[in-house]
Amino acid sequence: MKRSLIYIALLALALGLFLLSLQNGILHLHSSIFSLIGKSNSVDATTVWDVRFPRALGAVVIGAALGIAGALAQGIFRNPLAEPSLIGLTSGATFGTILGIASGLAGYGSAWNCVAATLGTGAAAVITQFLAPNKNFSFLLTGIAFSSILTSISGMVISISGKPGIQSLSFWNFGSLSLINFSTVLIIAPFITLGTILAFVLSRGLNVWSLGENSAFYLGLNIRRFRLLAIIAIALLIGPAVSAVGSIAFLGLLVPHLVRLVVGPDHRHLLALSGILGALVLLIADLLARAAFQPHELPLGLLTSILGAPILIILLRTRRAQWVSE
Repeated sequence: MKRSLIYIALLALALGLFLLSLQNGILHLHSSIFSLIGKSNSVDATTVWDVRFPRALGAVVIGAALGIAGALAQGIFRNPLAEPSLIGLTSGATFGTILGIASGLAGYGSAWNCVAATLGTGAAAVITQFLAPNKNFSFLLTGIAFSSILTSISGMVISISGKPGIQSLSFWNFGSLSLINFSTVLIIAPFITLGTILAFVLSRGLNVWSLGENSAFYLGLNIRRFRLLAIIAIALLIGPAVSAVGSIAFLGLLVPHLVRLVVGPDHRHLLALSGILGALVLLIADLLARAAFQPHELPLGLLTSILGAPILIILLRTRRAQWVSE
């Protein structure tokens, strides 16, 4: 199948799911969403444009960010299991966000909140790489251990903080789009856009990087600068996403692997299609979260974990022998 057809099919499916997300929810609409265009003086119009539209738009933006970040992390760390939530990056973003809110320096949904989460992600990426410079099986174990440490510290900060309402932020453990609005989307979008642009600038270099650091160096790639720019791009993608909706596990693991099976390892297409498929997967997860057990809503992270955890188990079983032999 030609790549152009894959792009068209995924974009068309994402558009269809976006419209379906506007039409469906706990509150039943009495009108079609197309008949509500330009209207704002009815319950249906308010439900669609003020509640569901920013939520669906947030799912697209954040899903794309997590998909691209997963592909970028797997590429720069040269590890097929370098998923943001497994190697401490998501926990770093959560820790930065909670620390900013607990200290009073940043409020939930603010630009400073995004900055704190971005800095937390970048710091976590640097520390994980420093603690486990060899990209073999120990890299994953180090990332999981470091993620657990950050999660525990974040829980302690929440427990001892006197900041009003901070205990209600436990939704970060499993992720939720329920608090997202237009203001939140407008705040995180510039960060994610910048991270996406930087990721695509690095896409050709990632193909060279995949040959190994020594080969990349002899082919003219500035190793230190390239690694730094990749970490900055990952931080700009993950930090704002986590600060807005919390931890959505395994999406960054599942999506790049599915894309790689279809289009191969070329990062120019891998990053782009991971972004589209990431948005599509999060739209599906959000629809299921709202519709599966109405009127109750499931956390998004639970659904993505149900999809991603079996993939992780399969990868561990099929690749462990290769890592141990390194």
